[in-house]
This record gives sequence, structure tokens and C-alpha cells, in this order.
Amino acid sequence: MLVLLAVCLPLGSTSSSVAAQPRDAVRPPISVVTDGGDNGLSSAVRAQAALKARIALKYREMAVISDDQYRITQTAIRDNHAHQTPLHTSEMLFSKCMHDGRYSEASIIASLAVLDSNTPVERAHFTLLQAEACLLRQDDMRAIRPLLQQAADELAHAGTHDDAWHQAEAMLEDMQVGLL
Repeated sequence: MLVLLAVCLPLGSTSSSVAAQPRDAVRPPISVVTDGGDNGLSSAVRAQAALKARIALKYREMAVISDDQYRITQTAIRDNHAHQTPLHTSEMLFSKCMHDGRYSEASIIASLAVLDSNTPVERAHFTLLQAEACLLRQDDMRAIRPLLQQAADELAHAGTHDDAWHQAEAMLEDMQVGLL
């Protein structure tokens, strides 16, 4: 698993503006889709665009680790002989990738964190993070819907409904409403 992470996580960073340029050329800016005016788009398309805008804004405004800290953490993971990456570390790397617009890499990190998770709530949380990355990366509902179902199943099997469960449940509901 560490080999997969080492292969999938490249050493340099890609700027979010460079990564977003091809997408901006083919899609209208989010504000055009979500401005609330009658622009001929269905309410489902506007809801999905609003969800994408909220997710992108959340990570763009989030304080994340520096590029240097990101590289140091990657190196530490590659050099570590343990079988699991701490979930907190996975979340830091995920947030950095989302902040920088590296959605494919973020999705890989989240999917590996699902495997490293010990509880249904942790698995649901990282599955939902993977769905966020998938939504921003490719808009493929055939890929996102099974992730949402998997997260819902994990939350249904959770024994306790603590704060982490409620946060994951709220995140799931927000995504389901935005993707209807």
C-alpha cells in the first residue's frame, strides 16, 4: 500500500490555477451557473454547481500545510515501514491536494484512508471526502453515487452517534441534496 501511495503521490506541486485552466475553458464559471437567475439550467444542475462551488470554496479558504511540509510528509510516509498512514496525516494531505486543485491525488489519498480506517464513521468520512474529490474532478454521477451509498451504509452500521457521526451524516445529506 505504501508503494501505491509513493507512486501515486508525485513530488512537486501543481498550482491550482494551472490545473483549473482546461476546465475553465470548457465550463462556464460557477457564478454563471449559480447566480440564481433564470439561465435556462435545471434546478438539479444549479444545485450541483452550488455544491461544487461550496466544496471548492471550503478547500480554497482552508488553512493547509505548506508545500515543504507536504513533501516532508510524503517522504516520511514512503520511508515508514508501517502498514498504515495515520488518519490525521491522510486528512492533511487530502486537504492540501484539494486546496491546490489536485483532485485525482486527493481521491487516491481518501481511498487509501478508507482502507486504513478502523471504524464505520471513519470509513464513511473518508468515502465522503473521496466523493468530494470525484465531484470536483470529473462530475461522474456513476462514480459518485456508489460512494454516497457506501458512506450511508457505513453510517447505518455505526454503533454510536457521536459528533463525528453527526458531522459525517450532515456532509452526506448536503451532498445528496446537492446531487439530486
